[in-house]
Amino acid sequence: MKRTMITNISQITFGKDKVVACIGFFDGLHKGHQVLINKTIERAKSLGIPSMLITFNPDPWAVLNKKSNVKHITPLKTKLEVIETFGIDEVVVLKFDSNLSSLSPDDFIFKVLMGLGVTELVVGQDFKFGFRGQGNVELLINDYAEVIKTHVMGIKLDDKTKIGSTQVTQTILNGNLEKTSELLGRDYRISGIVIDGAKQGTEIGFPTANLDIYDEFVLPKVGVYAGYTYVNDIKYMSIINIGYNPTFNTKETVSVETHILDFNRMIYGEVIHQDFTFRIRDELKFETIDQLIDQMKNDEKIARAQLKLD
Repeated sequence: MKRTMITNISQITFGKDKVVACIGFFDGLHKGHQVLINKTIERAKSLGIPSMLITFNPDPWAVLNKKSNVKHITPLKTKLEVIETFGIDEVVVLKFDSNLSSLSPDDFIFKVLMGLGVTELVVGQDFKFGFRGQGNVELLINDYAEVIKTHVMGIKLDDKTKIGSTQVTQTILNGNLEKTSELLGRDYRISGIVIDGAKQGTEIGFPTANLDIYDEFVLPKVGVYAGYTYVNDIKYMSIINIGYNPTFNTKETVSVETHILDFNRMIYGEVIHQDFTFRIRDELKFETIDQLIDQMKNDEKIARAQLKLD
């Protein structure tokens, strides 16, 4: 997959090959987004021309509302990794800034879409573009049908359930990771660097990898989860604790610690990927270490019973 980063619209020059494109912020790349992506690929193949996904960075909503540290389901690095699995030929990342946001809808179509060679565009029903979102699908269809054929797709899980990034985010925040997986079509993933910890898990027979989450991921609700950890692309079953460690070594900020099953290797400084499959329980405070150990043994039993390695 070709990746093109555009930091200024002056980089876009006419003369590119014709493409079929979809466009949006695509946070989560959930099943609704996949409808647009699959349609784009389908149309491109039928016409014998490349497919393109156009997205933005940073988050247009955060820029326009002057928000910082906004959490996302798929920060840019993760977003690009997921997009590549879908089979799109090229992804174009447009820097969203005052210059781009101030374009009129007509200028956006001419300078961005037509400049990128878009002859067919696949969008959701609520797609807005141009200054203050003044452009919409009606403008594309009514005024530009001769130069860009627009396909408007419904973004739904089924006939009744509309999928949105906000809905997916709420399932994560509520700890309903099974529903998250249903909406995404894959388990929810965060990534982080393994850092040194207090090693108290090791002392009681449950060593954990303490994660420094290096990107603005949405974190699941405090609690204990089962999932899969990827270390150097090797998949392991794991139990993940998100919380404050109330039994000992209590923390003031939320930490993410992963107990990787059937794993015994030092991985400090390495980047690992953590997928969440289901929630086991709330984080609890135990009166004794033995009570904690008994509970963790039970957590492992539950995880092993439901997780499977390929």
